[in-house]
Amino acid sequence: MHLRVFLVSLLFIPLSGCLSPGEESTASFRLGTTTSMRDSGLLDVLIEEFEDLHQTDIEYVAVGTGAALQLGRTGDVDALIVHAPEQEATFIEEGFAEERLPFAYNAFVLLSPIDVNGSIYDAFETIVSEEHCFISRGDDSGTHAKEQAIWRHLNETRNIETVEDSNGLHPTGDWYYSIGQGMGAAINMADEKSCITLSDRGTALQFQQQIDLDRYEFDDVIVSNPYSYLIVSQTNASIAHDFQAYLLNEGRSTIANYTINDEAAFFVYD
Repeated sequence: MHLRVFLVSLLFIPLSGCLSPGEESTASFRLGTTTSMRDSGLLDVLIEEFEDLHQTDIEYVAVGTGAALQLGRTGDVDALIVHAPEQEATFIEEGFAEERLPFAYNAFVLLSPIDVNGSIYDAFETIVSEEHCFISRGDDSGTHAKEQAIWRHLNETRNIETVEDSNGLHPTGDWYYSIGQGMGAAINMADEKSCITLSDRGTALQFQQQIDLDRYEFDDVIVSNPYSYLIVSQTNASIAHDFQAYLLNEGRSTIANYTINDEAAFFVYD
């Protein structure tokens, strides 16, 4: 029996609470992952295939990358799927993992009710100059980290005024909304308010037919979005190594062939 645990907090709910009397849980692998990996739909596909191959159950929590890495620091998960390379490097330097394995990538895109042209930097500058409402995840996720990197570049190169507070680094103005929630919530709010938001490509594709926002893609290097797998040193569970081997073998073709509305959502490295 395949078990699923979907959580919106940072705590795992014991699987025994989901079972019938007399039924025992066989879960032995705890995965911390990003909401974008879950919201894209790919995570369910990978987990189902891995569970069938290894006759085991995976318990997972989907949160922003910052929160996922914190679960790794406390040893509450055996492995992580995250997408914030700088934060991952710090995690390794602190001794919480030995290495990061980039196993898939896509790109960050803008979902917008208005035309945005030029580079990603041009698009963000237009948002500021026109004071068009913008929805930020504001949750220390990989997407939020990327958004802040873009604002930081604009501050340094185009004199866009920014501030740094509890919502991270961002421009000033009441047109900027920081919601502290996941990608799906940010997209839904952007759609409801006719605002712009930065999204990973996978989640954007999953929501595309449900919203009135158009998707805009860019060639800028900064929009590259690599997903990495890290085994948590504190637990170093053998099943975590099995899942890594799966991502490099059977899972590789599953990722490459995964589409949403006939469009590739993720790509694998050569």
